[in-house]
Amino acid sequence: MEVNDELIRQYTKPLEGEGLPATRLAELLESENMLILHFLRHLGCAFCKHTVDQLRELKEQMPRFPTIYFVHQSPVEVGREFFAQRWPGAPHISDPKLELFRLFGIRRMAGLSLFDPRMALAMLRLQFKGYRNETGFGDVYLLSGTFLFRAGKLVWKHRASFAGDDPNWRIVGRKPG
Repeated sequence: MEVNDELIRQYTKPLEGEGLPATRLAELLESENMLILHFLRHLGCAFCKHTVDQLRELKEQMPRFPTIYFVHQSPVEVGREFFAQRWPGAPHISDPKLELFRLFGIRRMAGLSLFDPRMALAMLRLQFKGYRNETGFGDVYLLSGTFLFRAGKLVWKHRASFAGDDPNWRIVGRKPG
């Protein structure tokens, strides 16, 4: 079933993480006029490190860019250490049971996608920039996903089709409601 506003309202389990203005998903999504919920693959992932670095820089350049709430599958403490290095103060949600990942329909990589030339090229570019994969916590085959909310309503989404398949962040920050 495709995620929608009703399914989001029905999700009542408390959120765990840091920098969250609410402990319920619907309340979090209604806490700002516009925000992004971005699902990271795993915190040892070179693509995820690059995405977080990219978004931190973009937010510094464009202060009106929506707040990004990262969702990861690591325990809160691991997330705290990761974000202390990459983006101190970035709000993040710990989802080690993958309940939010399932709710939002985050896909897993198919076995053959490891040989996708787009992924190989993206990984090569990141390696030249100094990014490396490290051991990850949880399911290393999960892909990323990005969801834009306006006044608590889902208005746009992007689910990665391969590792490193991020949306054009500058366009996401300007999506109309």
